[in-house]
Order: sequence, then C-alpha cells, then structure tokens
Amino acid sequence: MSSFEFLSVLISVVVGLGIANLLTGIGRLVHRHRHIRVSITFLAWTLFVFNFLVIYWWTVVFGWQSWQNWNLLVFMFVLCYGILLFLLSVILFPVDMPEKWDPHSHFIDLRRWFFGIFIGVIFVEALDSYLKNHLDSFSTPYYSLLGLWIIVSGVGWSSENRRTQNVVSIVALASQLAWFAYQLRDLEWSVTAPV
Repeated sequence: MSSFEFLSVLISVVVGLGIANLLTGIGRLVHRHRHIRVSITFLAWTLFVFNFLVIYWWTVVFGWQSWQNWNLLVFMFVLCYGILLFLLSVILFPVDMPEKWDPHSHFIDLRRWFFGIFIGVIFVEALDSYLKNHLDSFSTPYYSLLGLWIIVSGVGWSSENRRTQNVVSIVALASQLAWFAYQLRDLEWSVTAPV
C-alpha cells in the first residue's frame, strides 16, 4: 500500500461518520414524522452537507492520490477539511434528538456555529484547490461560487428570519448543484477501447 492509501483510510472513516450521522438523523426524522415540522432550510442544508461530504471524499481519493510530498502538516490539513464537514453534519443532527423536535428552530439556534464552520470550509476548500494547482483551471466560476457561499454565510449568520434562511439554503444548494453540473462537462461518460 502507498502512503496515500494508508492516509485515505482515516479520511474515509471521517467522511463515513459524517454521512452515517446524516442518514441516521434522516431515519430518526422519518420515525418521528408526526411530531416534526418540515423545514426547507433544514432539508436543503442536509442535502448540501451530504453532497459536500461525497464530493470531498471523491476529490481526496482522486485529487490527492498523485501528491508525492505527504507529511504530517499536509495530512492534518486534508483531515481537518473532513472534520469541518463532519461537524456540519453533527450540528444539523444532534445525538440526543428529542421526541418533539423542531429542525428549523434547532438550526436557527445553532446557525452561527453552522455558518462559522461553513466559512472555515470555504477557506479550506480554496486552499485545497491552491495546493492541488486547480485554481487556474477553475477561474471565474469557482471564485464566484466561493464568493457566493461567503455572502450566503454572512446573511445566514445574521438572520433568524425563516424566509431569509430558506432563500439562503436554496441558493447554497442550487449553486452547489450548478457547480457539480458545470464540472460534469469534463466527465468522460464512456471510454471506447481501441479495436
């Protein structure tokens, strides 16, 4: 096994825990559906964080595997990125979810923690792209996405208004999905083997 393969195991565990926390939380919501009010904000951020965890894992596996200069500092950086995403999942779904729980009120109460960590994720994402020399290939759309997420974080941090939070979460999710679709333009859907 290469150094990267050993290191990626711990990163995969952190991502797996984040995804497991989200899926377990969703399962608990389904079991308590009669006592829980649906929140667009909460559902949008749950999907956003799930997508981010999966995309993060994918980019670690395929974006860092050719990195040759592994040391503790680089490894801690990559691991901290995953830890920040894991923390977002824990903020969304607490370990001790009460029987009658309001996801939106819970999110509003912890929104400053959520958006504070999310701003950290944005800066770590930019540094990650810089270290992998991707900033030149991403250019304007990438910078626009990160700028939009910083604005979204600022508005979300400062507002308790339900409509504002709904808009913020939908804009964040829509921009994430748009970036994902934009990246699909480079995807090779099929590779034909030479005859």
